[in-house]
Amino acid sequence: MTGTNDVVERIKLAPDAGLVKSLGANHTLESAIADLVDNSIDADASRVSIRLLTRNDRLNQVEVLDNGKGMDAAAANAAMTIGHQRDYSDGDLGHFGMGLKAASFGHSDVLTVWSTSYGATSVGRRIRRADFSKDFTCEVLASDVAAERAADRQSILGSLNGTSIVWTDVRNAYRGRNEGEARGWLSSRTEALRSHLGVTFHRLLAAKRLHIDVLIDELGEAITGPGVPLLPIDPFGYVTSGHPGYPKNLIATAGEARVKLTCHIWPAKSDVTGFRIGSKTGEQFQGFYIYRNDRLLQIGGWSDTATPTPARQLARVVLEDSGAVGPFVTMNPEKSGLKFEPVFHDAINKAEATDGTTFMAFLQDAESIYTDANKRKRQRKPVIRPDKGIAPAVRKRIGSELSFIDGEAVDVKWKRLPSGEFIDVDHPAKTLWLNSRYRSLFAPDGGSLNDAPVLKALLYLLTHHIFEGQHLGSRDKDEILLWRSVLGAAATAEQQMRGE
Repeated sequence: MTGTNDVVERIKLAPDAGLVKSLGANHTLESAIADLVDNSIDADASRVSIRLLTRNDRLNQVEVLDNGKGMDAAAANAAMTIGHQRDYSDGDLGHFGMGLKAASFGHSDVLTVWSTSYGATSVGRRIRRADFSKDFTCEVLASDVAAERAADRQSILGSLNGTSIVWTDVRNAYRGRNEGEARGWLSSRTEALRSHLGVTFHRLLAAKRLHIDVLIDELGEAITGPGVPLLPIDPFGYVTSGHPGYPKNLIATAGEARVKLTCHIWPAKSDVTGFRIGSKTGEQFQGFYIYRNDRLLQIGGWSDTATPTPARQLARVVLEDSGAVGPFVTMNPEKSGLKFEPVFHDAINKAEATDGTTFMAFLQDAESIYTDANKRKRQRKPVIRPDKGIAPAVRKRIGSELSFIDGEAVDVKWKRLPSGEFIDVDHPAKTLWLNSRYRSLFAPDGGSLNDAPVLKALLYLLTHHIFEGQHLGSRDKDEILLWRSVLGAAATAEQQMRGE
């Protein structure tokens, strides 16, 4: 048993500089840049410009510029200090005092910071991963060069005050010899970055409290203006709920604490941005969405409270009670996910809405919407596949509602037909012809292969069964005559009403 008077001395154990080598090991490029944007937001920035600069099509340098309040010399020294924790307010996104260093060293070997704050001399600091991992050495940079960098930032963001984070000696980028593959790698990473930032900061972007742009250009030739603006991606941006009883609030209780879980069910067969994020399907984004000060910390995932299944892909839950972060959920330094504490697992399993709906009942409601939608599809007869002339998005949606007959497909195309006729059925060629005399009525800006999508979708739904038989029967021929008569008259009347 340890005694109460066995302490003979108290010593301070400084961290070993070697820990720098493992900093940022779990950061993706997207999460690392998001961490830098967090710092910009905490500095009251309204604009952030992310610049991916290349050399010979390879990512060579990354810059994140903001128009925030900037830093003086003391603040810059603190920002470069490992584990330094300033006085965080409840509204700050920073948390551990590791973000800048971890994000940067996870993807580069040299971190340079240029900053200007009101009434202070512009400052510059640089830390090199190799040196920093030995003795935490930081280089102090010339103030006149820092002033030049401030002028560069002003030409891009319109503000002298602010901070520029620069990564050089970038690691984890495409290093191969094939320039085409290098461009493909950069394109996919840029798409992933735009998607991640668009959903992570979607509330701030939508409210116009934050503007982010992304520029890709050759190093040394980058334009001084901003890049392409980032659009918000709302993971709850459906028009109508998939279930009439949702969204619904469930309350999880743990001791004296009460945490609200807002449960959503997306409409079945959704395939829009928000349900789908970037190149990933909506099935991969079921689960919890945890916000802290309107910043998404977790983008889906059930955190071991439920098993992800295709039937649960419509279910999403919002948790934005900042009081839950800490006691019930633990945030990792990369802010890329949270660990639910056992007491919170138990609280979720017992959570209820005022109408008695439990968390498990919510999951079952989401599953039933998904299952019913797929059951309706299975009950419908297979149809001939739509092909040329029908827009890809329309073909995809038809495929989500109907199964296709193996083999042939039907095209919908334009050609010149006699005046007064609107359609012609070429059964052997599996083509529905539309009269190009009337094309300008439905494609006024000039025709293209996939023009007039509403018209073509309606005609496909009307006529597809004609093309599914081996031969045209007498009933089929009578239907074609009916369509020709009525649609021909309608097209002529449309033309006359528009004065064409």
